[in-house]
Amino acid sequence: MTNRRRPPSEITPLIEDTGLFKREVRDVVVELIPVMNRSSRGDLIVQGIVRPEAEIEVVFAGRRLNEAVALVERMKVLRAQAVRTATNGHEAMANIRRMRLPVQVRGAWRLRFERDDSGWEVKSYQLLAAQWAFTDLDGYKRTCGWPPVEVEDRGLERERLARARLASNRTSQSARPD
Repeated sequence: MTNRRRPPSEITPLIEDTGLFKREVRDVVVELIPVMNRSSRGDLIVQGIVRPEAEIEVVFAGRRLNEAVALVERMKVLRAQAVRTATNGHEAMANIRRMRLPVQVRGAWRLRFERDDSGWEVKSYQLLAAQWAFTDLDGYKRTCGWPPVEVEDRGLERERLARARLASNRTSQSARPD
């Protein structure tokens, strides 16, 4: 299978956000669980809970990945506190779903289908984070990330390019000697 991904040097914020935020961007309150991993593209994926107790994945992708460092550190501290307060380490890891960090996420939903062990397609949701806010260890509210770059109306852009091409053709035809 050929790799059709652009090299990172060619990806602009507009191209990145057009690929990530294909649906409406909304504000969602998520309780993040300190269970983190990476996708095949290197994106950070954190488990989360939204009301009413639905489990989702929150994805921090692209240029926003560097902004998520403070959130990752906060999650690591939360996890370490839970392990310290548990009588043994196994108890804390068994109850990891109880360790939650409330985060206000501004992002877009993405629906995924994956096969389970029996071969059935299972639906899951991912929230692609553009901006997020959480309380740091000092009690201050931290806001990270950037709002998605606004995508211009592609139809208007195509019409503008067509008019420019037509005007260019007309001027080049009128400049030709007969």
